[in-house]
Amino acid sequence: MNMPKILLSFILYFACISAFSQVYHTQPKSDEIYTIQVNRNNDWNRNAVISLNSSDYIHIGFDRISEENSFNRLRYRIIHCDAFWKRSTGISEIDYLNGFNDNPLNDYNPSLNTTVEYVHYSLDIPNNDVSLKLSGNYVVEVYEDSFPDDVLLTACFSVVDTQVSIAPAVTSNTDIDTNRAHQQLSFSILHQNLTIRDPFTELKVFAWQNNRLDSERRQLKPTYVNNGKLIYEHNRSLIFEAGNEYRRFETISYRYNGLNVEHIEYNRPTYTMYIVPDNIRAERTYSYDQDQNGRFYIRSNDTNDSEIESDYFNTVFSIPVERQLREDIFINGDFTYNNFTDKYRMIYDEENGQYYLSLLLKQGLYNYQYLTKSGSNYSTARIEGNYFEAENEYQIFVYYRPTGQRYDGLIGVQNIHSRSK
Repeated sequence: MNMPKILLSFILYFACISAFSQVYHTQPKSDEIYTIQVNRNNDWNRNAVISLNSSDYIHIGFDRISEENSFNRLRYRIIHCDAFWKRSTGISEIDYLNGFNDNPLNDYNPSLNTTVEYVHYSLDIPNNDVSLKLSGNYVVEVYEDSFPDDVLLTACFSVVDTQVSIAPAVTSNTDIDTNRAHQQLSFSILHQNLTIRDPFTELKVFAWQNNRLDSERRQLKPTYVNNGKLIYEHNRSLIFEAGNEYRRFETISYRYNGLNVEHIEYNRPTYTMYIVPDNIRAERTYSYDQDQNGRFYIRSNDTNDSEIESDYFNTVFSIPVERQLREDIFINGDFTYNNFTDKYRMIYDEENGQYYLSLLLKQGLYNYQYLTKSGSNYSTARIEGNYFEAENEYQIFVYYRPTGQRYDGLIGVQNIHSRSK
């Protein structure tokens, strides 16, 4: 074998290894992609989980802002993933898909009467081209027709084949403090109709708070194993910072200030929305506000079709602080896709004594919070504060791979709020 062939073999080998080791999550992979939404039945308030062989569907929507390539034909492919959101290695497309992979994305429309021009794309799964055979985690990769290796975005969702029931509870009486700064999740997995021979190896159990991947708790093990029942309690891995209610704003019109919008400027060619300056809320009195736990909803009061008539505004966030903090401050919400990159890191303006950040966001209602890095984790303690009364949404995912099965099946999903809404 000559040297060029050897080099090509090494390149292909490492490309294959990289593809199977990649951890997927919903995010833009191109600077041209904005406002990715993934949900159940096109309901912005529902998580991206559907039941296998049901009438439910996953809706994926996004915008592309690009002068040169705005109408280039896009395609998508679907990849089955394991419990850790890596590509499943034991199965092929024919095992998990009915129909063909690599399909055209035909539902798209240009924006109308907006200062920022974009193309809005929509995709529902299943559809006439493809449907899903197996439960588990899935990722959709979107790319241009002519460049299948250059992925523009990834959109993640899950399919559950419910075989167990999950009985959860949340308390502020935790194993490290009582009615102070934390909340503790506990739950039982009831599997009377499913034989689980070894729950420590056959099950993979995960828990999230407010859909935040950075606070994910993985590979949870049962505290007690009973006949037909697995109990997860007094587990320190299930203690979460209580946090605070999410901050909110609405940019639903350029004609007047929406909720928590201080003022609006028109700086050709776009509008700028200045959000009311935010205060540090740590070490203050807790105040309840009905939030949406980090979600956002696209809406414009001046239009008939918000998907293609909502405009994009430069949206400016600020926190007055006399001195720069030792920690970096990041803005976080579903619209940041759990990315803690420079794009979402607040900038300190020493002259004006404030942190600020400007983001190009589509009109709508947004939830957000500020996090600082604490070790390898991100924390609400420094800016938002931790209040045991805070309402949080917890998600529990149970994956099952018995001996001989070649993939992680999702057999149970449960949501619980720490207080009634």
